[in-house]
Amino acid sequence: MSNLNLKENYSITIVTVNFNNSNGLQDTIESVINQTYSNYEYLIIDGASTDKSLEKVNRFNNKNIKCISEKDKGIYHAMNKAISIAKGEWLLFMNSGDIFFDKQTLNKAMSQIQPDTDVIYSDWVYANSEKYISASKEKMAVRHQSVIYKKYLHEIYGTYLVSSGVTISDYIFFLSIENTRWKYHKAPLSICEEYGVSANVSHFYQKIAVDFIFKKYSKIRFVLTLILYPLYKVLKNIWLQILK
Repeated sequence: MSNLNLKENYSITIVTVNFNNSNGLQDTIESVINQTYSNYEYLIIDGASTDKSLEKVNRFNNKNIKCISEKDKGIYHAMNKAISIAKGEWLLFMNSGDIFFDKQTLNKAMSQIQPDTDVIYSDWVYANSEKYISASKEKMAVRHQSVIYKKYLHEIYGTYLVSSGVTISDYIFFLSIENTRWKYHKAPLSICEEYGVSANVSHFYQKIAVDFIFKKYSKIRFVLTLILYPLYKVLKNIWLQILK
């Protein structure tokens, strides 16, 4: 029997963290419930939104949707809350506003699972520019919206780091599970925003520090990056001013 016929045996919990992004949340909900793959639960972890987010959630009469709305300590705290109650064997985190590439996307990704698979990672597309990005495990160039992984990995490697100012907890987790069994699915899984906290300078410095700790950077490369990056930012800003 082919894996395409077995794929519905794998249960998955899809998680969306939301705070005051009612329009983006609606887009994500519609994308999730329109997937042809049916063996899923959908957790919406809302940070006590004051816009119309909860009103829009309540419009959807879908037995797979469970929404929790309460104050949290940020996105990674909310993600950890979802992990603690998720019933699926597999996890996928879709930010509020992210959508699947098409209605068959989850179906195709889940069909890639083999008995020895721990992680399925896929490509993605940036929403505004429509730029196609190929994932790379070697460079750990992955986005959590395009990574499906087994929930049990959190029992071994812990949950997402929650600390004020930390914006790369998902990157740290993926580096921690790097030596588990990953499988590349050469197809786009998500359409997501290109910019966000990853565009912040602090995010960049956190990333190179973690890369150094995980021995992705040599000492020389680490030091040179710390020295040259500020110069690069200055020159980039000057160039952008010239182009205006």
